[in-house]
Amino acid sequence: MRYLSIIMFTAIMVVSCQIEDENAPKPEDAFIKYYGELTSYEANDIEIVYDATGEVPEGLVVFGSVASENGDDDFYVLITDLVGNIVSSNSYELRNDLPDNDEDGNTDFPDIRSNDIAGQIIANPIGGFVFVGTSSFSQDPGISDYQVGRLAFINADLELSYDTFFVVDGDYNLDFALNDITLLQDQSFILGGCRQYNRGGGIIDKDNYFVKYDQNSGIVFEQTQGVAGNNEDDEISRVFEKPNGNLVFVGTSSTPSQRGENGGNNGANVFYLETDPNGTPLNSAAYGFDDGTSNNIVYNELVNNAIYTTSGFSIVGTSSTTTTNQKFAFVMNLSNNGIFLSGNSHDSSAYNTENSVLQTIGEGITQGLDNELVVVGQYPAFSSGGLSRGGEGMFVKFDQGGTPVEGEESSFGLSDGNDNIVDAVTLPDGKIVMVSNVDFGAGVKLISIIKLNPDGSLD
Repeated sequence: MRYLSIIMFTAIMVVSCQIEDENAPKPEDAFIKYYGELTSYEANDIEIVYDATGEVPEGLVVFGSVASENGDDDFYVLITDLVGNIVSSNSYELRNDLPDNDEDGNTDFPDIRSNDIAGQIIANPIGGFVFVGTSSFSQDPGISDYQVGRLAFINADLELSYDTFFVVDGDYNLDFALNDITLLQDQSFILGGCRQYNRGGGIIDKDNYFVKYDQNSGIVFEQTQGVAGNNEDDEISRVFEKPNGNLVFVGTSSTPSQRGENGGNNGANVFYLETDPNGTPLNSAAYGFDDGTSNNIVYNELVNNAIYTTSGFSIVGTSSTTTTNQKFAFVMNLSNNGIFLSGNSHDSSAYNTENSVLQTIGEGITQGLDNELVVVGQYPAFSSGGLSRGGEGMFVKFDQGGTPVEGEESSFGLSDGNDNIVDAVTLPDGKIVMVSNVDFGAGVKLISIIKLNPDGSLD
């Protein structure tokens, strides 16, 4: 078990800072570093920044959100070099003259707040970066009035170049979300998420939404797809382009699992959709998990992330019971054509020393040079060897068949607080870089970048 050192703050930081663990190895080998001011940050994505050839890694980009002085959350981008030194950072409050939906009818935002929820960030082929996310607008803290999807372009200096928003047919009472973006071979982008439908009679649900977007001409095409019905929600988490130009969308759906667990009563499932380059559906499938007992327990599979490998698609998420709400990280492998290959849920082999179930949450995934799958996430209530803590970051390796590798599991976190690892990438030299959110208490949550050796060690 690897706990991060508790850091005492002795001065107020007025600019973004990084804090190194003095006991960490040399940064070219492995390190743990923290970033931020005395406020709250929430990282969601980490990507490798490459040089102009697209082959040599130059640094890392982290995308998330930060609590602003106004009390709401703004989008946040952090750039570091490969040893974790800050290159630049910036935050973004995107408005676009959205209506505030309040009694005064004005659009000057006198009494509405926008909490920005980060999706994914990628490099822009003409320079800088492009990111997607969701803005949740509310007049009262903690109560969402409506959500809009966000698309923004920033230049190499992290200055905002252009941004736009997506709503449901002009109806600001319905939610819209954008979760992922991918650069296509023709240099346009495909975006994926969900949009809410009001089907009448009090029936409201979410359907998959995807849109092809060209930075010169705007929307090329857009499509919605999903199961109609009250609370029959569908949502795209990740989008991909295959070498032949077909598009693949992976997410969560109310579509019944083709594996047939519990006689068809199998809750929300992993969803795969393939379309042609114009967005016309070609193939779709849904798969879930069974706990292997005769208890007929219904599990909801919530997809958080996925990667495209030479073998197909490796998907990570969290499977939760509809009765006891127990949560377990899962890995599912699909073929290039969306056929189920293998999958397992995970209740921690390394820390389950007391023959008790240790719950886990799966958030990010990357493939090591040894082809094993690295899954990161959280132990929401860590307990092992008589020691109990709050949320702890999770690192665990799975083999290509989706089975946890014995001895390849570690936890990361402070002694107190609620910490989690949200994403990971693999460098060309095999080292694993993870991004996590570390809770220092008193409302201070910082971003941490953790660089590990290929075996997951800091030594």
